[in-house]
Amino acid sequence: MADTPAYLLNIAGTVRRKRGKCKMAIISPEDRQTLQTLFARELQDGVNITYFTQRESVLIIPGQECSYCKETRELLEELADISDKLHQTIKDFVRDEQEAQSLGITHIPAFILQGHTKGAVRYFGIPAGYEFSTLIEDLIDVSKGTTNLSDKTREALVAVDQDIHIQVFVTPT
Repeated sequence: MADTPAYLLNIAGTVRRKRGKCKMAIISPEDRQTLQTLFARELQDGVNITYFTQRESVLIIPGQECSYCKETRELLEELADISDKLHQTIKDFVRDEQEAQSLGITHIPAFILQGHTKGAVRYFGIPAGYEFSTLIEDLIDVSKGTTNLSDKTREALVAVDQDIHIQVFVTPT
C-alpha cells in the first residue's frame, strides 16, 4: 500500500445533479477525472463486473436488509461509467441463485471481476476506504491479465499444488 497513489486511497463525496434531482456522488469530479486518465492509460482489455444484490424495497425487515448494497451498486455504476472497458451486470442474489452459487457468491453485496484470462477476483461488501485502491488495482490487473508480482513470488506460487482459499476482512469505519 505504500506505493499506492494518495488519490486512490479514499472515495470522496460530492454533490451532483442527476435527472433533475440532487444526488450524492460517491466519486468526486476530481477523482473521476484522475480515474479516467488512469483507466485510459492502464486498462487493456474489457473487465466484466457481475454484481449480486437484492431488490430494493421500501419495507425493511430486520435481518433481511442488505447493508451497503445500494452504495456498492452506485459505486460500481460510477466506475463502469468512467471507461467503456468496464462492463457491469446486476444480478439478483435470490432470483439468480444458481449463478451466484456457481461463482461462489454466498452473501451480498458481492461482485466478481472477470477478464479474458483465467481466474476472477471476488469481493464481498463495499470496497470503501483503502479497499477502493485495491479495487482499482484489481480492475487494472484483470484488464491486463497479469499482476505485478515479483519473480520470487511467482515461483513460490507455481509450487502450490492445491486450491487455496484466501479471505481478506475489512471493517468500514
